[in-house]
Amino acid sequence: MEKEKALKMWDDIFGNRKWATDCFGIWMYRDDYGDTSTKRNDRPGGTGESYSYGWEVDHIRPRSNFENESDADFMNNYEPMHWDNNRSKADNYPNFSINEKQYKVVKCDICSRYGIKGYGITNNLGKRIDWKGTTNRYYKKN
Repeated sequence: MEKEKALKMWDDIFGNRKWATDCFGIWMYRDDYGDTSTKRNDRPGGTGESYSYGWEVDHIRPRSNFENESDADFMNNYEPMHWDNNRSKADNYPNFSINEKQYKVVKCDICSRYGIKGYGITNNLGKRIDWKGTTNRYYKKN
């Protein structure tokens, strides 16, 4: 995803905060979109350790799982995610693990109520952890 669109998504979800956590609880820094190498040691409540806080936009339901990969490119199929978590999730669908914890890609019930396509992520207890599930918001258009 181009940086301008990714930063707009960040602002839509996290507002004007420079720091936020992805759906797995890993810190990300807004200005480090697409950056896997810059190290910072200034996150809120941090220990002073240098760490990469770069992030990417994940396709919740992977592009490879669509008949036509371009069909995967819609806002309610995107999730801001720390780059390392995004790489770990990869194209695993519907079940995947991050740091030995199990997760599942599901249809977004919030979107479905309004006839809009979308996907979300649940933890092993079936609780939604993606931004749409935790904020009860979604993009009104695909």
